[in-house]
Amino acid sequence: MRRLALALMLPAICVSLHAEQTGRISGKVLNKEGKPIPGAKVNLKRIDRNWSKDLIPDKNGNFLQVGLEPKEFTMTVTAEGYVTYTESPVKIPLADVIVKNITLLTPAEARTQAPTGGAQAIPEDPGAALDIAGRDAFNSAIPLYNDGKYDEALPLVDKAYKTLTEASKTLKDEQAKADLIPELLKIERVLGICIAQAGSKKEEAEPYLLKALERNPKDERAVVGLIETSKAKGDKAAEQKYVAMLETLQGPNPDLIYNKGVEAFNAGKTKEAKAHLTKALEVDPKYAEAHYLLAMVEFGENNLKGTKHNLQKYLELAPAGKNAATAKEMLKDPSLKNIK
Repeated sequence: MRRLALALMLPAICVSLHAEQTGRISGKVLNKEGKPIPGAKVNLKRIDRNWSKDLIPDKNGNFLQVGLEPKEFTMTVTAEGYVTYTESPVKIPLADVIVKNITLLTPAEARTQAPTGGAQAIPEDPGAALDIAGRDAFNSAIPLYNDGKYDEALPLVDKAYKTLTEASKTLKDEQAKADLIPELLKIERVLGICIAQAGSKKEEAEPYLLKALERNPKDERAVVGLIETSKAKGDKAAEQKYVAMLETLQGPNPDLIYNKGVEAFNAGKTKEAKAHLTKALEVDPKYAEAHYLLAMVEFGENNLKGTKHNLQKYLELAPAGKNAATAKEMLKDPSLKNIK
C-alpha cells in the first residue's frame, strides 16, 4: 500500500554513536532502463516513533545513510512522473549495511507489470487509480505546505481530498478502503489549515479544523486556523476563545497581543491599546514595534516621559526600523529633549 508523505517533517536527528551501535542503508534508485532518475527522493521513517529523513540520491542514483539505530523503518521512494514505491518494515542491521536497489516505474509501466510485492503494480480497480492520483497530489502538496506556501498547496490538497474521498467510495479492496480512512483524516486537517490561511472563503475551513481539534485538542495549527476562520466570520467571541486556547497551549503570543493593541489604537481606544501593548512587552520586552506604538499612546496622553522612554527603547532595539526616522525626529523636539 502506497503511503502518504508526512506533513510537517521533523528535522533529521543527528545521532552520535559508536559504529557498533548503529547500522547503515545504501542502494540505488533507477528507472526501468537502469538509468538514474533526476529528482528522486528516498524517505526513511521510524515505525516506532515520529522521526523521518529524506535522502537525495546522487547523479548516479546512489544513496547512503549511516548512523541509523537498528530499528524498523518505512522506506518510501518518490519521483515526479513515477509510481511511489513503499516498503515496510525495513530492518536496519546492527553494525552492518542493508542494500536496497529500487526500480521505479511510470504509471504506464506499472499497469503492464504483474504484481511483485513492491506496491508498484496498479490493480484492475477504478478506485485504486483514484487512490494513486489522490496520494500523488497530496505528496506534491506537502513540501509547499511545510514551507508555508499555503496558496500553492491548497489546490493540490483540495484535489487530493476530493479524489481520495471518491476512491473511498469506489475501492473494491476492503482493506485498502479501511487503510484510506486515517489518511483522509490527515488530508482533511491539512486542507482546513490551507483554506484558513489562503482560501478565498476562510470560514469554509471551520468544519475540517473543528474535527481535527476534536481528534487532538492540542493541535496548535488547527487552533491558529480557527482564529483565522473566526476573523473571516467576524465572530469576535470565537476569536477570543481560540486565542485564549492557543495561549494555553503555547503560552502568551506577543504578536497576537500586539495586534489587539493595534486594533484598539486604530479604533481610538487608547486605554485598551495601552493595556495590550504593555502586556505584549511583558511577554517580550524586546518587541520594538510595541515600544513605538506605546510611545504614540503615551504621547496622545501627554505622558512625555513615557513617550521618550519608549521611543528610545524602539531605537535601541530597531535602529534601522521602519519608524526609526520618525522616532529620531520626535526625540529632537524640545518638549521631549529636555525630559529626564
